[in-house]
Amino acid sequence: MEQQNRNEYIWVMQQERTHFENLNGLRFIGAFLVFLFHAFTINREVWGDFFESKPFLVLRKLTSVGHYGVNLFFVLRGFLITYLLLKELKERGKIHIGFFLVRRILRLWPLYFVIVLFGFFVFPHLPFGIQTVHEFWRYGLFLSNFDEIIHGSRDSVNFLTATWSVSIEEQFYLGWALVIGVLQWKTIRSFQWFFLLVIAGSFAFRWYYSGQQAVIYYHTLSVISDMATGGLLATLVFEETGIHWVTTLKKWQIIVLYLLGIGFLFTAHKLLPGKWISLERLISGTFFAFVLLEQLIAQNSFFKADRIPYFERAGKLTYGFYLFHCLLIYYLCKLAEAWNWNQQAGYFGVYFITLLLLNTLLSILSYRYFEKPLLQLKRYFRA
Repeated sequence: MEQQNRNEYIWVMQQERTHFENLNGLRFIGAFLVFLFHAFTINREVWGDFFESKPFLVLRKLTSVGHYGVNLFFVLRGFLITYLLLKELKERGKIHIGFFLVRRILRLWPLYFVIVLFGFFVFPHLPFGIQTVHEFWRYGLFLSNFDEIIHGSRDSVNFLTATWSVSIEEQFYLGWALVIGVLQWKTIRSFQWFFLLVIAGSFAFRWYYSGQQAVIYYHTLSVISDMATGGLLATLVFEETGIHWVTTLKKWQIIVLYLLGIGFLFTAHKLLPGKWISLERLISGTFFAFVLLEQLIAQNSFFKADRIPYFERAGKLTYGFYLFHCLLIYYLCKLAEAWNWNQQAGYFGVYFITLLLLNTLLSILSYRYFEKPLLQLKRYFRA
């Protein structure tokens, strides 16, 4: 039975259009973690004394690890992109770099530039709008993560800050395309050695800059190990090597591994003092790689992300859900402050529910009428 299930899993991945079950659900979990983190941290100075009460301190502690949702995104992207490239290499004998880049442009650029152009040229002229200290040319060149290192959160235009992870994705795709195009690898072993070197180099970078928090969190060379971890996992899954132990894990063993991983996320800064904080991304990336693999092939999972009601569908909305939520947080907080709705806990509940509903609605509209029509053009750019 186990061998049959494994063969069915491999068969699904080898179809003309590769589909991985549970990845959409995981995407939504990652996006929702970031959403929760920002809902309780951005503009928190707006809210009254109740925000420092014990119930809210507990909520803020529980949502404080939400920023790891971005790490999960990076591991997922590294895995999926690398697997698809390996599949193309096996089937076609080469990778069409031009088509690869066009497909990534169709996914990332349109909504990214809507947010960026709005932030720089429209937002300053609207009610509650301000002129940001961020510099447009860095955003135009997908270098907004470096802008964040330089300027930090010196103004309230947090929805521009949220684009830093998109910039790193684009840098990864361009760099990955350049490496593949120049080196023309034909063996998976070459990919694996490359990813291991990237992971090691990224760790060394974080060790050297361990005292600079912004560099550790936003710099490409610090973050790239997450995508390399996902890419390394993709090579193992593609070869079906070193992964089958996950299929035999018992449910209680999976639960224990999840609890250990989540426990680490909550305690990383206490467990890893000083320069040892450089290990944080390596350990969290490994944990998320396990989560991804467990969701793909484990036979005794205690949950599957796509089977949670609406998570699979919501996973398709995550790009808009991620990019819009900080903009909505800004405006709703400004309205709460202007209407004096920021002094009572009940109003925070209204704010949170309104934020969730508006962000979901805006994400649905964006995907259906803006993103999806453009994504359908990708079919013209497949080798």
